[in-house]
Amino acid sequence: MSTTGLITEVLARHPDIALAVLFGSLAAGTARLDSDLDLAVAASTPLTSEARMALIADLALHIGRPVDLIDLARVGEPLLGQILAHGRRVLGSDERHAQLLRRHLFDNADFAPYRNRILAERRQAWIGR
Repeated sequence: MSTTGLITEVLARHPDIALAVLFGSLAAGTARLDSDLDLAVAASTPLTSEARMALIADLALHIGRPVDLIDLARVGEPLLGQILAHGRRVLGSDERHAQLLRRHLFDNADFAPYRNRILAERRQAWIGR
């Protein structure tokens, strides 16, 4: 069974997960034997520590890789943008995915001016006045 199929099978045992996005080397098709599983998930509420640990353990056991699990309810920019730009949805409706995209666009519009200012100040400090 494919990695995506295994992920879907594991997520079926966790009905509170409404959206899952595979990202990183497995999504890009560049995974090595020692690559971890990068998975971003959204439930109806932010994951509790117990739910997070249970899902990580279940995924690691069935996928056979270390798991980097991101809770989409808590992730911010710029990681959210990277997940959406380079990830592959493995579970969830178009509507749920669109809600996440909308949040990203609004968050990015709020965050981008600060990030750009910080980067400009760092460039100026590095290059000099």
